[in-house]
Amino acid sequence: MIGIVILNYETWDATLRCIKSIEKTENTESVRVYLIDNASSSDMPVALKQYINDHDVVYISSNENRGYAAGNNLGIRKALEDQCGYILISNNDIVYKKDSIETMCEFLKEKHGGIVGPQVVDPQGKHQPSVAMVRTGMKEIFRFYTVLKCFQRKAMMKYQGMDQDAGGQYPVYHVSGCCFLMNRKAAETLYPLDENTFLYDEELIIGIRMEQAGLQTWYCGTAVVEHHHGYTTQKNSAFMQKCIRESEQYYCREYLQANGITLIFLNLYRKSLLVIRRLLKK
Repeated sequence: MIGIVILNYETWDATLRCIKSIEKTENTESVRVYLIDNASSSDMPVALKQYINDHDVVYISSNENRGYAAGNNLGIRKALEDQCGYILISNNDIVYKKDSIETMCEFLKEKHGGIVGPQVVDPQGKHQPSVAMVRTGMKEIFRFYTVLKCFQRKAMMKYQGMDQDAGGQYPVYHVSGCCFLMNRKAAETLYPLDENTFLYDEELIIGIRMEQAGLQTWYCGTAVVEHHHGYTTQKNSAFMQKCIRESEQYYCREYLQANGITLIFLNLYRKSLLVIRRLLKK
């Protein structure tokens, strides 16, 4: 059975759209959706309540919003308890194309991989960056996560795998946290996901943990999903920037063993960008 963990916060309409798109996919494996609500302040719409009652959906309501990893851990734990052989982690702003889940599942069976990520496209069908080809170390942080990326576009495209065939299949270092399928061995290895980040950099951490466990991560371009990116964060850019800073500090400190001076510099750089954006809006 494939357990599909979907994390919701406030955007119930996107969640219902996501779940309905899963219903339209074709799967030889049975599918069970685990819907996790991260302490939304708004009530669940009647349409979604009815859908849950009529379908095989396990609903779990968290008492507090502790972020991406903590929320997904609630679903992963229940899916493991239910003996799911595969677990799909999905943002609620993902829309699944026909055969996308089946294609990823069959790919993992064939390649004996631990994780596979699909090709991610925007609502207009344009291919989006969704992988990293190498480990994201301090060199990559400065080259591709600061203004320096503007001066080395070819290197960044190579880092993101954007120079590869979008419809191809190849090993990568990590895939996007918005949508990925893992087999039971990988799920048991990664569970619990590191809950010290609220939002952002989770996939970088997963990549390192997969490498440490000797498990392979793949990209499968023949499985396609549509991502309505930023659906839950675009209305709160200050909060988003705070999450980016805090996650980056934690990742660099705990997983890359960055020194104090480097961490201070990165923090000041991120804060200065926020000040500049605010000034430009005036």
